Amino acid sequence: MDGDAIRQWLAALDSISYYELFRVEKTATHDAVRDAFHAFAESFHPDSHHWRHPTEQAAIGYIFRRGTEAYRVLSDQQLRFRYDEALANGILRPENLIVDADGPRSHSMAPPNTAGGLGNRLSDKVRNPNARPFVLRVEELAKKGDPQQAKLQLVMAMHMDRGNPALEAYAKELDEAIKAKAEEAKKSWKK
Repeated sequence: MDGDAIRQWLAALDSISYYELFRVEKTATHDAVRDAFHAFAESFHPDSHHWRHPTEQAAIGYIFRRGTEAYRVLSDQQLRFRYDEALANGILRPENLIVDADGPRSHSMAPPNTAGGLGNRLSDKVRNPNARPFVLRVEELAKKGDPQQAKLQLVMAMHMDRGNPALEAYAKELDEAIKAKAEEAKKSWKK
């Protein structure tokens, strides 16, 4: 795979569905999706490209993360159903289902280390895949400015991914945000 092919993949990623990414039909079985992901991974697994220039490595890592995101959604029956509903409404990457590796986003209360580059989101630091949906919800709630509900979701994630330092650090940030929001509410109530 040359640099032009990598650029073409990057250019196409935001305009294709997860099904198109793996070149499977919407009716593809779980086994067909798994086989398609394995074929995809043979081409784009970052370990196979360690010899490339760092820029190309980053691009291939980004493409691979999009593939793992697609596989996670398409291989989970509930997530796939929700994805199909979103797709029917023209949404290729629904926020509440994805592991977004697009880098910085505007957050009213951003998860730690989101300020730069690929793969710096809190959800990228999850070690147990069962905790990932909760962390995605944490990020969504934090973006909406609801630290209290985000903390509830984070507690669930922390039970599944015990001892994760990134989750523990963010729990402390959420506690501070909850405290600040309570102080703000108290001041406005006194007026």
